[in-house]
Amino acid sequence: MCPLLATSAQASLHKLSDWFDSNAGERLLQEQSIHVRNSARRFHGDALLWVGCQSPLLDTVRGCMIRHHFRLREPGWPSDAADPADMTSFHADLREIPLPNNCMDAMVVHHGLEASPDPRSALRECARVLTGGGRLVICAFNPLSLWGLRALYARAVEDSFSHLKLVSPLRLLDWLAVLGFEAEPVQYLAYNLPLTKSGSDAAFWRGSRNLLARYRVPVGGVYILSAVKTAFAIRPDKFRAKVAGAKLAPVAYPKISSRSRFEKPGATTTRLITDTRGN
Repeated sequence: MCPLLATSAQASLHKLSDWFDSNAGERLLQEQSIHVRNSARRFHGDALLWVGCQSPLLDTVRGCMIRHHFRLREPGWPSDAADPADMTSFHADLREIPLPNNCMDAMVVHHGLEASPDPRSALRECARVLTGGGRLVICAFNPLSLWGLRALYARAVEDSFSHLKLVSPLRLLDWLAVLGFEAEPVQYLAYNLPLTKSGSDAAFWRGSRNLLARYRVPVGGVYILSAVKTAFAIRPDKFRAKVAGAKLAPVAYPKISSRSRFEKPGATTTRLITDTRGN
């Protein structure tokens, strides 16, 4: 990984984590917890992997039917509260997860794609680790919203959304289809203005926000996408020894002449009888 990209990625992770501690970030976490908890009720299997920095949301997956819970901490994520007793954490890059193929039954990626320097490679790595029939839940910011406009503003002015690479839900659906996922309808939320203070929404916007949230118009600041993996993904193992191919054994088969191939059944017998009578 390029040192410059690593530095910018770590800076974006720190700023995003600090933003989640603000009033707007706490309101967003409360709204997301309802949807993540409903999606986690459909998890089942032996192993679950959580990718994200927010410990308050870890309780949303405790009610699922999965025995072992793991948490991936990227190098840029700041250390927050301690993990629960039933969860094991490790540090790794989302684009290079040190886990074997098809070993996880469920994954929750909480704002990990947009914080990665290469969201597509990170999603491909998630598909490799997830087993067939496993569920993937992704929480991400919507670039086609007012929050996306704030991300554009953060490109020019240093902000909490600086260095983030937002991925539209339509593009994410295309990537998932290529990787062998069957996606469910996208859920949109966070229709409020991307401001820090809770009372910053103007009176005229409150009515519009409630109307947009009622009909789930796809302009919410955050979307949650749930998908099921229907195909097994593998990564070539360069260190595996090559197996010599088996040799083919010769098999005898009857040889058919070109003359007898086009003759009708009984033609040879008729010719032999005629020749015998002629003699």
